[in-house]
Amino acid sequence: MLVAYVPGGGALRAETIAMEGVAPPGAVWMDLITPASLEDEIVERAVGVEIPTRDEMQEIEASSRLFVEHDARYMTLSVLCGGNTDEPEITPLTFILTDKALVTVRYSEPRAFGMVSERLQRSCPVHITGEVVLMDLLDTVVDRIADILEQVGIGIERLSRRIFEPTAKGANANQLYRAILSQVGRKEGLTSYARESLSSLARMLAFLSTDGEGTPLSPASRDAIKSMTRDVTGLSDYAAFLANKLQFLLDATIGMVGLEQNNIIKIFAVLSVVLMPPTLIASIYGMNFQHMPELADTYGYPAALCAMVVSGILPYLFFKWRRWL
Repeated sequence: MLVAYVPGGGALRAETIAMEGVAPPGAVWMDLITPASLEDEIVERAVGVEIPTRDEMQEIEASSRLFVEHDARYMTLSVLCGGNTDEPEITPLTFILTDKALVTVRYSEPRAFGMVSERLQRSCPVHITGEVVLMDLLDTVVDRIADILEQVGIGIERLSRRIFEPTAKGANANQLYRAILSQVGRKEGLTSYARESLSSLARMLAFLSTDGEGTPLSPASRDAIKSMTRDVTGLSDYAAFLANKLQFLLDATIGMVGLEQNNIIKIFAVLSVVLMPPTLIASIYGMNFQHMPELADTYGYPAALCAMVVSGILPYLFFKWRRWL
């Protein structure tokens, strides 16, 4: 799908371009969402740039993600997408900044794009350009990552209280620690994705701030880049702090599991001591001396078998009742 944004009346007007259509004149932002080859050609004719393929967007070399070609800046950013869902992922976004317009290429639906689109369709600067849209998009991406890290931090505090508070009587410790480990793993994944996004953002901002080839940026954009760079640095430090705290919680949870296992082993040790007297008695009556009165009892053998069965069932039921098994 190709959506072109054309300024007019103090706002941007979104126009969805058909496969055989033509890009509207004056568009400052062209958003390619899972584009087909015909849509790539429409943008290439309108802006005069080559649209990278999905495989090219997924390359990890810096020279393939940040470069200038025909005075157009090509920048591919790895962004955390779906941070509020059960399946977060890192997705590549390509920004192509020219003196005519900004072109974005994506194969996912980052929330930042929807937020910027809605905001600019309500109101936008009078002299809006693709450069202004790019700064707005990057700033919103930084804000989204900050929101995700904030939620992760809140979740980590809840996890910390849950780990170190006394376990409720009758609670299944096995299920409790399994759930805690699952949440630690999910939050660690979110934090790792956020750190990867921030690292990619830092490289992109450094590339934008250099005075090299391509259309020079305005002073306002340079100031915005400096502000975002400071934010990215601070968020990277916070993400590293959260990662360290998650590692501590993981170690603490494993320690709690070890203590729980030690308690169970201790119970088995105590139980073996408790059963020593019955074992001694059974050994005495297993000697089969001639003058043992119980040997002449008609029901002695069935009674002994029943006692063995009951003595095996009762500990098993007790362990199940205490949730040790």
